[in-house]
Formats: sequence, C-alpha cells, structure tokens
Amino acid sequence: MLTLWCVSDGKPGHHSQLSGLAGALAERQHCRVRWFETAHQPLRQAAGAGQPPDLILCAGHRTHRPSLQLKWRYGGKLVALMKPSLPRWLFDLCIVPRHDGLAPGPRVLLTEGTLTDIRYSPLRQAGRGLILLGGASRNHRWHNEHMLTQLNALLASTADCHWIMTTSRRTPASFARAAAALAPAHCQLVTADQTDRDWLRRQLAGAEQVWVSEDSASMVYEGLASGARVGILPVPRRRPSRVSRGLDQLVADQRVCTLVSLLQNTATAPVVAPPLRETERVARHLLSLLSHTWSLPSGESAPGFAPPR
Repeated sequence: MLTLWCVSDGKPGHHSQLSGLAGALAERQHCRVRWFETAHQPLRQAAGAGQPPDLILCAGHRTHRPSLQLKWRYGGKLVALMKPSLPRWLFDLCIVPRHDGLAPGPRVLLTEGTLTDIRYSPLRQAGRGLILLGGASRNHRWHNEHMLTQLNALLASTADCHWIMTTSRRTPASFARAAAALAPAHCQLVTADQTDRDWLRRQLAGAEQVWVSEDSASMVYEGLASGARVGILPVPRRRPSRVSRGLDQLVADQRVCTLVSLLQNTATAPVVAPPLRETERVARHLLSLLSHTWSLPSGESAPGFAPPR
C-alpha cells in the first residue's frame, strides 16, 4: 500500500491538481491518503500519528517549506506540482508546465499545462456546447463589448448546438447582465454562483465542444483533458506571458482553434485533437520512480543542506 500525503494551501486550483493526481495514483496503486491544509494545521504536530509517507505531494508556494519539514521529519519522497520558489534540489521531483520555460531533467518533469482532476470521457453528446468565461486578470484586460461581439458570432454560427454559458468569480456583473439579454433560445446562461466543481466536471464530461476565454488558461487545458473539442476566445493582453505563449503554441499545434479560424473555415466545431491525459501520465511516472529509481532510504536529506531542528 502506498501512503500518500497531500499538502494544499487551500486554493481551489491547487487542490484540484493534488486531488487529480492522488486519484490517478489510487486507480493504479492501493493508497492511504492524508490531506493537510497549511492555512489551518500546524503540520509537524498534525502529521505525527499514523503511517509515515512514501510520497508527499504539495501545490502552492506556501506549502513548500512545511512540506520540506514533513519530509525531513517523517521521510518520503517530496514532489512539487509547480516550479518551486525554493531551490529545486530540495525536492525529489518538480512537475512543471512546459510554458514555465524549465528544461527537463532528473528532478523536473514537464507537462502540457497544469494537472487537473478533470478526467477523459470518450462519450460526447452531439450538438452540446459549453462556454467558460473569465474576466480581467493580471495578464488580461476585459472589455464587455469585445466579448459580446465574439459570443454573438459564435452563437449565430451554431444555431443547431445547445449551449451552456457560465461565468466565473472574475466576470463583471455588468457583463453577466448583458450576456443574459444576449443569449438566444439555444443558449442557457448559468452564473458562477450557481455552479461548483462537480457541476463543471459533469459539463465537461458531456460537451462536444468547449469554448474558453483565454484569460482562463487552466480551463483550456481542462477542456483538452476532458476529450472535448476546444476553442479559445481572445481577451486583450496586458503583456506577453509564459501562459499566453503556451496557449499560442496550442493554437499553432492545432490542438485548439480560434473563433476567427472557425468562421473562416465555415466549420461548426473545432477540430478533434488527442486528449491531454497528463495527470495519468504523471501518475504512471511517479509509480515507476517509486518502484525502480527511488529506492534510497526514506528521510534522506539533500547533500549539503541540514534540515531545521
């Protein structure tokens, strides 16, 4: 049995990454899983009881130091689900999106986008679409009229598709009101306060095509992970970023399409692309390391660095 400890900072995105990878591991290896929230628990005291970990997963910069303390005190291999703010040699492995710009290596495994708890589903409901909208962010400006124009064009070109359109916590209230007035008979608006993570999983599991505003990059990768056809609705960029470069690469690789290319090609849906099954790939990689490579005694610290007392 694999004893797995998951250390989260409580942020929904980080929790879904951990949950997705823990679930993928549990599908392949019988696991005993414990969860720790850095915002609510004194981890060194809370971890004392029970079986020591074989593997510690952490997500979020605030989890790195507490997770290292757990490793040094209780043993186990430590895996960060992001580019860490601390030296990488402190971690046994870092799972890092390719767009972060790190080179692969013994302690770095690159993925296409972030990991997710969205699972691949081969069964799609023909004529069913999902629109996922965000809002202003650090890297994007949001203009209501710009997005409404795009939505008008998308909905007008797909009259035979039934759409569910949903907002996020970042979506301006003024836009939600305008979108409600815009929505034709074949489009249902569901606001963010009417949804939760389980709702999103159900929608992604059945939608034939998914369109995402580009400020919500994680949703683009989740759409691809689900097996749906995915399109991107552009949002004005404040500046180039590593995430936007990753999305541009998806377009160049024809894994996703833009609204302009869809309308120019007179197609009714984005192209079918191979699903991203990165969470499952990472789970297989970790189990392989545990079986063959990570055979040193647990609790061994990195050379030249003394764990704190």
